[in-house]
Amino acid sequence: MSTAKSLTEEQIATIKAWADDGDGLSDIQRKLADELEVKITYLETRFLLEDLKIEIKPVEVPEPEANEEEEPEEEETVSEEEEAEPAGEGSVSVTVDKVQRPGAIVSGKVSFGFGKSASWWLDQMGRLGFEPDQEGFTPSEEEAIAFQQQLQQVLQQQQF
Repeated sequence: MSTAKSLTEEQIATIKAWADDGDGLSDIQRKLADELEVKITYLETRFLLEDLKIEIKPVEVPEPEANEEEEPEEEETVSEEEEAEPAGEGSVSVTVDKVQRPGAIVSGKVSFGFGKSASWWLDQMGRLGFEPDQEGFTPSEEEAIAFQQQLQQVLQQQQF
């Protein structure tokens, strides 16, 4: 059953308004479930918007000032002084792989600081996979929330 065909014109207009207001895929997916009682996966939400020809507004990333040095996106180096500080939102960095992990629609790496990192991926069903590089490592609740926020932003920028 196609979700797009089962929606009313009023529901479609509501979804378009959400996208026009700057809501991302996950926001629209949540609102579909909460407000319209349409429970679909993240990937199905993406396909729905494509079927309805609704575009998500790209997240505007502020340009760094000319005198700031750009940090490499792939790897973060952590000094001994930074290791003594607790990790917060600023220490989480998410990257997307150029060559995707087999069986994934998108995959990448996340660095939590303290030299801790993990691989992540989204499979064809929209499920998130997570595999720490160091066995037994589990990110703190703050780090997990920061990771989810960073991942959402990165995926929105790349229109996933």
